Amino acid sequence: MRRSKFFGFSGFRTVLVLAAACFLWLAALVPAWAEEGEGTGGVKVPASTCLSGMKWTGGNEGSAEMHPGASCIDCHAKGEGPKFIVAGTVYQDVAERNDCYGVQGVVVQITDAKGKVIRMTTNRAGNFTLRTRGNAITFPYTAKVLFQGREAEMATPQSTGNCASCHTAKGENGAPGRVIAP
Repeated sequence: MRRSKFFGFSGFRTVLVLAAACFLWLAALVPAWAEEGEGTGGVKVPASTCLSGMKWTGGNEGSAEMHPGASCIDCHAKGEGPKFIVAGTVYQDVAERNDCYGVQGVVVQITDAKGKVIRMTTNRAGNFTLRTRGNAITFPYTAKVLFQGREAEMATPQSTGNCASCHTAKGENGAPGRVIAP
């Protein structure tokens, strides 16, 4: 009986070589999946729909880029996903719609009542978060955003980290609208 050969290997060795090749091929894709994992719900849209040209369409699938502009803290308080002390989205315009991506690379800096400074950088969707686990701040805090050598500071100290509770497209509780990059 003649054994079939595949690149000089036969039988069980052939299966092992093929399995190893598939594993190496898949392993090479993992970094791409990890990068895309944050943004698998974002799709390109016209600038007339979202100034960034990107919109979240991934529903409630867990992602750091999910639902820009929505109230992260309210939604995450319902039991799914990590809990946040401070969370929000930075946009280009005060009236941008929910689920439109914001501005990437903006530093959101808060200084709590004891002088502790915490910096968060917005991701590709414009979202920034500070998780509850391992972090604590003393309210009230002041906030400012820094971007490309410019900064804008919030006029009033805040007693909630739920930025989207006031910074909506229409503006609530005296906020002028969205948090915007300076």
